[in-house]
Amino acid sequence: MASNTISTESFGIRYGIIAAAAMIAYFLFINVINLQDMEVVRFASNIFILVAVIWAINAYKNRSRGPMPYLPGLAVGFLVGLISSVLYAFFIYVYAKFLNPDYATVLKTQDYYGSVLSPMMLAGAITILGTAVGTMTGYIMMMAYDNSGARTAD
Repeated sequence: MASNTISTESFGIRYGIIAAAAMIAYFLFINVINLQDMEVVRFASNIFILVAVIWAINAYKNRSRGPMPYLPGLAVGFLVGLISSVLYAFFIYVYAKFLNPDYATVLKTQDYYGSVLSPMMLAGAITILGTAVGTMTGYIMMMAYDNSGARTAD
């Protein structure tokens, strides 16, 4: 039974780290080209979570060589979103608090979710949003891989 030896945690951690590295690289890139103050551009970093979840679930499916188990697929999506967003939020917190305190000042003047957030609160918001993106992407992917046989009448 190859599917019993496959760890959802290993896939979640591996692809979560990959997504976090891509998000951090993206953040540094938008800083180089001076777009870090645009909320829409910063929000686009969540695309990396979406791509990593799709990549992780497809890798998990290929490795299991059988029907894709529904709950492990959801777990992979959740873990990728959680790991990547926690690592990215930690980076943003360290960056704004210690590496570039001027950026923390910029963040304090911007309106997130209808209120001004401290770097710690912003890290929490990033974590919640990233986990939601990963979980919902995993849910949608598992709908595509549903092997239950339930079909609607045409």
